[in-house]
Amino acid sequence: MKALVTEKPAVWIIIVFIFSSIYAVNEIFAAGVVLDSMGATSAGRGGTNIAHFDNGVLIHDNPAALINMPAGMQLDASLELIYPEVRYRDPQNIDHSKHEIFTLPSFSLVYKPHEESKFAFGAGLFTPAGFSTEYHLNHSANVNILGFTIPTSFGKQLYRSKASLIKILFSTSFRVNNKLSIGASIGPTLHHLELEMPYSLQEGAFAGTALLADLEADDIGYAYTLGMQYKLLEKTVIGLSFVSESKSTLRGDAQITLPPAAPGSGFFRNPGAEYDLKSNFEWPRTIGVGISHQIGMSHRLSSDVVWFNWASAFDQTHLKLDDGDNVQFNGIFGRVVNDVLPLDWDNTFAFRFGYEYFAKGKDDDIFRLGYTFNENPVPHSTLTPLIPGILKHSFTFGYSHKWENWEISNAFEYVISDKEYVDNGIIVGNDFDNSSVNAISYDLTVGITYRR
Repeated sequence: MKALVTEKPAVWIIIVFIFSSIYAVNEIFAAGVVLDSMGATSAGRGGTNIAHFDNGVLIHDNPAALINMPAGMQLDASLELIYPEVRYRDPQNIDHSKHEIFTLPSFSLVYKPHEESKFAFGAGLFTPAGFSTEYHLNHSANVNILGFTIPTSFGKQLYRSKASLIKILFSTSFRVNNKLSIGASIGPTLHHLELEMPYSLQEGAFAGTALLADLEADDIGYAYTLGMQYKLLEKTVIGLSFVSESKSTLRGDAQITLPPAAPGSGFFRNPGAEYDLKSNFEWPRTIGVGISHQIGMSHRLSSDVVWFNWASAFDQTHLKLDDGDNVQFNGIFGRVVNDVLPLDWDNTFAFRFGYEYFAKGKDDDIFRLGYTFNENPVPHSTLTPLIPGILKHSFTFGYSHKWENWEISNAFEYVISDKEYVDNGIIVGNDFDNSSVNAISYDLTVGITYRR
């Protein structure tokens, strides 16, 4: 009877966090598009995690670590609260993204049968990436008609973007010998994308045609992580991790409108159309290496270097619109409209550094500090305020307190970018020319851990 009482709260925590995480697919913003860290433990020490074995987020970051965790069951749940501000300026506008607090829950369960086990297992739900912005800007674009460029304005319009990635991963970790462990995680992914804004067609005979677009699409895919940890010295661990790309073929609806200010809109009896939307979207693969080193009983240093393959993931986005319900649109543009939006992001490195202080040489009270430097992947030629991937410097601190089977952790992150500028971009329509973007984010993560 006592065992049932102990396990029921854990079961309810699992249920609540699974459903809240799936619901959060529409409430996600990720500082720098892909999070520097998940969970309060990693966040407090600057995102370093690859060479550690003290939290369930390792199911995502490096599953080889699970076999190095203590025997028994460990249940981790965390909630990250993010308050971002993206500031945009051009000759017609000074605005910032809508002020909101975004929530990113995560959950993990790790089980290691006993200390001599060769295998450990895990399952978790994570929200590692996403973005969300909303502005009201005065539209200004150069519209191409029969080879002539016509300056056009649709007046004040909504510019809104939202994208998210949720992973549900199942993990196995194997101890090869006393020094080496390996692991793998795999599972389904949930993708979501929304975009609402004035948009100029980028390719084909009608390149430069300006319209209002409202797109929404979803998809289910899969992703995996492979990892290794090696005990180099008694108090020194190195780790290696490969996190796969997360590809999706998004399917949904697109509503297209030619507003009255659009050249040629008067020729259409019905200025709007609804299409079936198909679009490719990909979050980048990463390769990371990490090291952690214990100094005496009270100090631990760690560092990770992570490479992001943005050049493949955010190269360009293909859009396919078909089955339109406007006969006039179909007669002019064709029944199928294909377009390609250039992004041209660059591959980057993230450098993460963490320090932990164990009060009185024990893990009952742990204080953490950290710093992360992210290279900026976004070229000035395709920079827009809709995908705020420019955050560069992250300063963090955190604290954990343990009593009996429970542990409460928290972490705070202050993240800033440089001010980035666009002179003459390559995106057709030149909507964001002569603009600047900079961003700040305040992140608070709270977590709870139960071990038995």
